[in-house]
Amino acid sequence: MVGTERHDQDAILAHRIRSGDREAIGELYDRYAGIAMAVAIRVLRDRGAAEDVVHDAFVAVWQKIDRFDVAYGSLRSWLLTIVRNRAIDRLRRARPTTDVDELDSRSLLRSTPNPTLDAAIASIDRRALAAAVATLPAEQRQAVELAYFEGLTYREVAVRVGIPPGTASGRLRLALAKLREALAPERAAMAASAAPTLPEREAP
Repeated sequence: MVGTERHDQDAILAHRIRSGDREAIGELYDRYAGIAMAVAIRVLRDRGAAEDVVHDAFVAVWQKIDRFDVAYGSLRSWLLTIVRNRAIDRLRRARPTTDVDELDSRSLLRSTPNPTLDAAIASIDRRALAAAVATLPAEQRQAVELAYFEGLTYREVAVRVGIPPGTASGRLRLALAKLREALAPERAAMAASAAPTLPEREAP
């Protein structure tokens, strides 16, 4: 299925799901359950946990379809983003004493899609993310799209693009650094809005 045709069919599926068509969510599952499982397993390395995450992701698509906007990406990308975010959240809960950045720097997850990249952009508004990705050089943008939105490892990115694995890893790390910088104001604003407001002290 070519990209444009798939995008059009996904848009139709999204419309059907939004209208409450339960068969449409079943068709979406048949179409993307395989790659969703692959993404979850790459992050979690546990099939049982991955199955739970994928199930929850499809339920989330059904319940939150009104948040999906075809103008800012495909239904497939949105679904895989949900899968990856939930998998990362589960990984964090399973390893509460290990920071995700530390895992990445120690290369414990280097064969999987970059967990630091996931952590950096998991909670960012998709419009802000799309704008930030658009500012990357073409080769870095391609690497990010393949690694994050298609769930490829950096080695798989290297094979797809036809470059050495070290080059693919380097492009992803450069892209991550630039995305962190570009998204810093957005993340700071989110943190500020989430901070508790302390009551004023009473005058003595």
